Amino acid sequence: MGCCKSAVVGIQNEAKALPKPIDSCQETLPHQNKRSIKLPKPETVTFCNVEKNDQPVSSLLSTPRVPNQIRIPINISDESNHFEYNFINVLLLGESGVGKSTFINALVNYLKFDKLEQAQSGQPIVLIPVSFLLTVGDNFEERIVRFGNEDSNEDFHHPGQSVTQHCRSYVFTVGTRTKLRLIDTPGTGDTRGLDQDYLNMEHIISFITNLSHLNAICILLKPNESRLNIVFRSYFSQLTDFLGENIRNNIIFCFTNTRATFFTPGNTAPLLKETLANLPIKHIPFNKSNTFCFDNESFRYLIAIQNKIDFDDYQKEEYKKSWRNAVTASNRLLSYICGTLKAYPYIEWKSINHAQLQINQMIRPILETIRNILRNLILYEEKSSKLFIRLCPFVVSHSSTICIKCKRVPKDYNEFWIYPDDLHIFSVKCLNCKCSRNRHIDVNYRLDYELSNNVNRQFIDEMKSILNQLQQAILEFRYFFIATTQSLKSNNAIISYLNQMIEEENQICELKGNNSLNLILHKKLNEFKENYEQIEDVSTLNKNSINLAKIYKLIQQISRIDLIEKQIDVIKQYHRTYMNEQEKEVS
Repeated sequence: MGCCKSAVVGIQNEAKALPKPIDSCQETLPHQNKRSIKLPKPETVTFCNVEKNDQPVSSLLSTPRVPNQIRIPINISDESNHFEYNFINVLLLGESGVGKSTFINALVNYLKFDKLEQAQSGQPIVLIPVSFLLTVGDNFEERIVRFGNEDSNEDFHHPGQSVTQHCRSYVFTVGTRTKLRLIDTPGTGDTRGLDQDYLNMEHIISFITNLSHLNAICILLKPNESRLNIVFRSYFSQLTDFLGENIRNNIIFCFTNTRATFFTPGNTAPLLKETLANLPIKHIPFNKSNTFCFDNESFRYLIAIQNKIDFDDYQKEEYKKSWRNAVTASNRLLSYICGTLKAYPYIEWKSINHAQLQINQMIRPILETIRNILRNLILYEEKSSKLFIRLCPFVVSHSSTICIKCKRVPKDYNEFWIYPDDLHIFSVKCLNCKCSRNRHIDVNYRLDYELSNNVNRQFIDEMKSILNQLQQAILEFRYFFIATTQSLKSNNAIISYLNQMIEEENQICELKGNNSLNLILHKKLNEFKENYEQIEDVSTLNKNSINLAKIYKLIQQISRIDLIEKQIDVIKQYHRTYMNEQEKEVS
């Protein structure tokens, strides 16, 4: 699922924890040459418990009823653990070049230094490397100003491309027990094309699913735009579609470079109103209370003097005024996010797009569980075996792939031959082989296998029941995808993985001389695929035929099955590790 880096002040297992309410309305952080930031008390966030007594799953669409099957009550949510700090999570979105990275750098300094003179006498905080062009002197000499260590995530060498290549979060303390996490994202309107914009949006969505909650989505804009980028509108629409309509009250707007428009949104305001009116989610507020106007020229001045660039007295006074305005706006922004807005917890992110993402993340765990149950049933029925094959998922520490072209050597498990997960690392190119990208399948955990004993009739009956439940769920998910995309090709992810498993078994049969057990498994997987692909009357299926609450209940019930839950757990661990690696702590 995607990549992003974050700056965290003391992040401790946030991705698996619930936010605690700030218990002091006047928390302060004393600093030398710093202002103590006072935080108003935000509303307490409460989280709903998962129902423990689920009812049988009835038909989610106009399809046959799914029979009630074995339920193993495992709560898949990571929203239950206690952590030390209250995290205020703010997602930044905007077009390429709007200045998201500069905004983060500047905001941290505005919150640290009350006056520009204090910032000049101290060391500026530069979380993200800075690079900009400045004209100086009577002859308008061009100087490139740089400050901060080079960062592979910030690309200043390809104009038009998003400077920020992946998501990153930056966290710093704003109270004794409160940490503000600002999530920098790749910009929209990337010159590499719509495909890159789509990948960027997928990456952003994948990244924020590691959070327990969002406090605000901050849309960064420039004033006096002649038009809003179509891709930006698409970005905004996709994100709100994913998070659900209740996110509307957590959306705020920050305008950069507003000195020329007297610190107002300028002509961008009517364009923004038109865009908001045309979104599927209506009544997104856009008013003074959730709109903040900045001009970060004083921060650029601060960086310029670090590069030994001289300014006259008039310019210095203007930058001092600009700094004071920015400090005032920063205080109002922080007070609004921490005091007025109510956190939007992950468990309330209910939408068709969100359900699709959850299902897609479950495809490998479900299909690998189906294949392994079939192995064990074949062993029992054909060999009366008292041994069974157990799935053993392991966390991977980096983005991994399996090359479907490179030769793998199958291993013998009680006369069943199984291909091991031979993981490759793929960056710009594969570090393990010379095969192309389309020959590599992304995986976010490694599967191993072991033999266990004590197979009995009860165990076999339970496996059959779980198998039936998973097969029925896959069919229900198929109808859900068809109804929400109006395409019979919408189930490509499931079919692709099924085809991969069938091809693996076919290769093993050819390699091992049509081994009887793998041959039976190959046949059963083909039968399952044929049943899955059967065309039924789907003409009446559409978004209106979906009961989304029941879809979520089915997702939850399947995720509680122990065989699935263990695989989902290691996926979550991988994403938590990835997020921590992409996070930068400000001390």
